Amino acid sequence: MLGIATLIFLLGGCAKTAEEKEIKKSKEGITIRLEGEVYPSKKEDILATMDGRIKEVLVHPGDKVKKGDLLVRFETTVTQYDIEKTQRELKYLEEFARFIRHSKQNLMDLALVNMARLNLEQLSRLKARGYSDLQELHNAKSAYASSLKSKYADDQIKREKLHSLKERINATTTELKKLRHTLYLSQVRSDISGFIADLKTQPGDYVNRGSKLGTIVNLDKVIVKAGIAPGLLPFIKKGKKVKIDFLTTPPYHVEAKISRVVMVVDPDFGRMTAEVEIPNKNYILQEGTKALVTVFLEKNEQKFIKEHFIENPNKRVYEVKSKNE
Repeated sequence: MLGIATLIFLLGGCAKTAEEKEIKKSKEGITIRLEGEVYPSKKEDILATMDGRIKEVLVHPGDKVKKGDLLVRFETTVTQYDIEKTQRELKYLEEFARFIRHSKQNLMDLALVNMARLNLEQLSRLKARGYSDLQELHNAKSAYASSLKSKYADDQIKREKLHSLKERINATTTELKKLRHTLYLSQVRSDISGFIADLKTQPGDYVNRGSKLGTIVNLDKVIVKAGIAPGLLPFIKKGKKVKIDFLTTPPYHVEAKISRVVMVVDPDFGRMTAEVEIPNKNYILQEGTKALVTVFLEKNEQKFIKEHFIENPNKRVYEVKSKNE
């Protein structure tokens, strides 16, 4: 789907517009030169993972780290003590539950029930043969009923005790998981590979969760951002060939292609920007390095700019129509 964005400009007075300042004419033709700056391809803050006191800082500014490397440790003496205490409590509760579940009282109650049942069965057989009277049989039935009632009461008490213990075991298990998670959070690790750009903490500092401890930057690749004057936006497209001259000593330059055009105003430039991603194997390019980005134009684009920007002595109003896919 094609959308058409129309940009209207009024060129008046003697002062050069932002667009005219970025247009360069030479014997090779007309190009656009943008002012740019180097940014890391990745940049992440090192954040405190918990409230607490810093015990150990394992890196220094300039150190190279890999994703997952340990950077900072928090003091964990109290947490480790609480873990050991909770583990002992959990072990005791589990052993106590096993003891109640297999207690001798339960076996004794079952034995008494079985004995009373066997006695009742025997007297019933004897009564059928006339060897036992009705009173003996009645007493046996009462004894059997009493043993069942006693066993049921003990079973009820046992179930209540086991239910209470199960709740305590679950609560203690949850508390142990929380303490182990706190212990896990006491180790701050790198989210990306790169270099420690700065470090704002030292052993003994008390910090709050989420507070910034430092920064990691990845400079294996860098992104050159360049601000675009609004009137030149139609000529800056993804994939366009550019030459970048970095303001370094000794001078350094590369040829590349525009990686993307960001259609949102960048706060650093106050304009929309073009981005060019380039490899930086020797780490020559550092964050903040200034650059001049020369954008090469097609012949029809050069002709349009020549007619409307360079050879427009009356500085008339004109429209630039851009078709963006």
